[in-house]
Amino acid sequence: MATSRLERIGTIFSRAEGLLLRGAIRPDDRPLWFDVYKAFPPTVEPKYARPKPENLTIKPILYKEDVIRAKFHAKGHGLNVNMLSLTGETQTKKLVQKYQQLQSEGVAEEELVQKSAEAVGNARQATTETYKVVTKIPDSVTAKVLAEADLKNIFKDKE
Repeated sequence: MATSRLERIGTIFSRAEGLLLRGAIRPDDRPLWFDVYKAFPPTVEPKYARPKPENLTIKPILYKEDVIRAKFHAKGHGLNVNMLSLTGETQTKKLVQKYQQLQSEGVAEEELVQKSAEAVGNARQATTETYKVVTKIPDSVTAKVLAEADLKNIFKDKE
């Protein structure tokens, strides 16, 4: 299949500029990025024939929390996300915070993951039981249906 090799000649900007100058594109129909590119051109023009950059080694970007997260995820903790949470904190973030707290208290390294997972799990169970759906109109049909709904056992067969 024969294709055009025009991408090797000039840049997208230079071709769009040429179309504008010759009237092939009306000024109102120019691309959104055209004016921004013209006002803030790149330092090195992105040409096809530009030599490839050197193979630079990528520095590993790891934080202390990443190692802790990996420990939790390896044991299956921290994978649940509570969409009803108003704080926006994920279970993994809570696990990491509890892990660091227990670590500062001097708990043995082998027990840190298990103890912090248990503590966060217990706290999570206590908070999920207190969630209640609040509606704007308490006497509405929707409020009555939601009050009767058992969200924990919604997919179990009714007997």
